[in-house]
Amino acid sequence: MARVFGSPVPGIESVAVDDPALAALLADADGRLGPNPGAALLPGQVLRVSCRPGTSVDPVVLDDVHHLPEAVALAADVAVQPGAVALVLEVDLDEPAPASLVPIGASAPDRAGSLPLDATGRVIVLAGPGVVRSGTAGALRAFAERAGIGVANTWGAKGLFDWRSPHHMGTVGLQERDFELCGFEEAALLIASGLDFDESPRDRWALAPVADVPAHALGELASAWAGEPGTVEPNELFTGLAAVVQPLYRSDAFPLSPARAVIDLAAAMAPGGLVTADPGPAGFWVARTFPTSEPGTVAVPATVADGFAAAAALVGRLRDPSRRVVAVTTAPRDPTTDAVLVLARSLGLPLLLETWGDAGDVGSAGDHAAALERADGVVDVAVDLEQTQLLLDVAGELVAWR
Repeated sequence: MARVFGSPVPGIESVAVDDPALAALLADADGRLGPNPGAALLPGQVLRVSCRPGTSVDPVVLDDVHHLPEAVALAADVAVQPGAVALVLEVDLDEPAPASLVPIGASAPDRAGSLPLDATGRVIVLAGPGVVRSGTAGALRAFAERAGIGVANTWGAKGLFDWRSPHHMGTVGLQERDFELCGFEEAALLIASGLDFDESPRDRWALAPVADVPAHALGELASAWAGEPGTVEPNELFTGLAAVVQPLYRSDAFPLSPARAVIDLAAAMAPGGLVTADPGPAGFWVARTFPTSEPGTVAVPATVADGFAAAAALVGRLRDPSRRVVAVTTAPRDPTTDAVLVLARSLGLPLLLETWGDAGDVGSAGDHAAALERADGVVDVAVDLEQTQLLLDVAGELVAWR
């Protein structure tokens, strides 16, 4: 917890936000960006700790300091499987801790004996945002390279591999046929790590034998794996989408192709930049087609929360005011997004928001690229969202955010 939104907390970096719903959204966005949950102190001494935007939870009353270890453990669980917790703080945290207060330790990490050490046949890794949050992306890459296997990532883990890497199988979980087209049914073993259940419900992807490997155990798995090195074969999801999207990246047609809008965004981003997007058509195209080369550069939530893209962009600027950040949403803009823009201006933080719709301020692909050079303001862009059907024709109906 690097900062608190809402009511200021002495001794902790705080962003004063009068609107409790807006403070909660900013904390949710902070948590989604990771690696730690976000925090908001709301009226009534309610501390919200969250990684799951838009989640409603019943507050847990903390009125006995002896229950503090359980409360801390409950909040820590949010970082493992994205969720939210609200604690009503009815204890004096400034008082000396009772001598009998004992922290609740984390469970011991899995050892090699409980990990899959080899497999005969095709192995696929399904990686979720927990791999990014835990800082074990390097261990996953080492494992994939040693074992010669492919990795499919959910959209919360985009950038685990450069999109051109032979180990990158694509982004999955957005459409109903993603896992089928990636060959999950034909795998001898599926290794799952760091998954967010909102992005990847088990009944959608567990189409073959599964080994669940906690993200913190990936380094040990990379060292202990004894299987014969495999070969990553092209899959129908990646090749099918590439056949549709690659020509659209280069299209000068106007209204813009969503793919062209996305590739313009990618071209406008400096290394380490951040693109955030709301669920809906814009978020779908960003999650599906934004070419990533490093984790943490694209943020699209697994759950629906109005104003997320703008809130996450604002959090990104708070973390690093020099960072290049662009938020993307679909018209019409919701009032929460407008409220975030007002807050950003009051904090003196430039924020660029792009809105995709039927009409816009730019008249060509060249104008769009020029507009993205700005650091602040709102850019309305005419985008041909009917082209979404082209993605649906490849991989079936959209199942994200249901």
